[in-house]
Amino acid sequence: MKHKLGLWLVAAFMGLFAFPIAMAQTQPKVIKMATIAVTNSPWHKALLHFKEIVDTESKGRYSVSVYPDGQLGDIAQLLSSMQVGTVDMGYFGLSSISFVKGGEALNVLYVPYLFKSGEWSEKILNNDEFQAIYSKVGETAGVRVFGAWGQRSPRALQTTKGPINKPEDLRGLRLRIPAIPMLKATFDRMGAQVTQLGMLEIYSALSRGTVDGQDNGFDLSIPPKFHEVAKFWSATDHVYEVVGFFVSEKMWKGLSAADREIFKKAAKEAGAMTTELTRKLDLESVATLKAAGVTYVVPDKAAFRAAVAGVEKELDGKLWPAGLVDRIQKIQEAK
Repeated sequence: MKHKLGLWLVAAFMGLFAFPIAMAQTQPKVIKMATIAVTNSPWHKALLHFKEIVDTESKGRYSVSVYPDGQLGDIAQLLSSMQVGTVDMGYFGLSSISFVKGGEALNVLYVPYLFKSGEWSEKILNNDEFQAIYSKVGETAGVRVFGAWGQRSPRALQTTKGPINKPEDLRGLRLRIPAIPMLKATFDRMGAQVTQLGMLEIYSALSRGTVDGQDNGFDLSIPPKFHEVAKFWSATDHVYEVVGFFVSEKMWKGLSAADREIFKKAAKEAGAMTTELTRKLDLESVATLKAAGVTYVVPDKAAFRAAVAGVEKELDGKLWPAGLVDRIQKIQEAK
């Protein structure tokens, strides 16, 4: 009897250690996914769908925590955090990868009037040539693009001092742009005084008169209500871009091939939601602007195309592989 009791006590004692070990093994790995987009915006809703897919497909091995509203920092801070591994993933404009060393090739996304539509941009930016670019950036910079999904609103000009009907109207205008050399070259060509600010600084800069305007589409302009302080919208449609799914290379290398496919699948499906919600937002946005007293104009786009024609040539082979612009254009001409 004493022998049996001793065995029972040993088993119970060992169980005290086994229980927390088993519990630890069943706890999901939490993925910190961040965006600069505001709560309930298309990007935020898409990320909630991303979370749902990953949490379900991984059978609870992963749990995605979504941080909107720039809670974990602006784009540059998020990229730095992914490089060191304190943030796992991010979702924001694909060209933002151009901010990190080795990602300069993505400046090509801002060659004005490069893509014919959002559909073309999404198709091309997920092709084999760009996949190779994303892999190279991941190896050199520590941040990888694992999906370029979610068509954005075409970029436009939102101003405080009057509409932009022709390229000459930009001369001397203090225009906020992201810190992207190709975009700077475009607006330098048209005579604007560019100011490079983060997304989280735009509202304040417009309201205080630090800048006279900003360059963005409906997707990043309507949810934060820039129309409260900038009453002119000019639909130049000078860039079609997509949203990028970014991941810390350190984390990506630690994933199995099967788990990588789960995240890729979730990215593509969440990106489709971004596209759907953004199109809905685009359709509603003109009415939203007009209700807020904003003057909405469609400028002479042919004049803008002519004004910026060839502006990218001096950067070809320097920021991106030589001939990349020509290859992108030929793909769209072939069909």
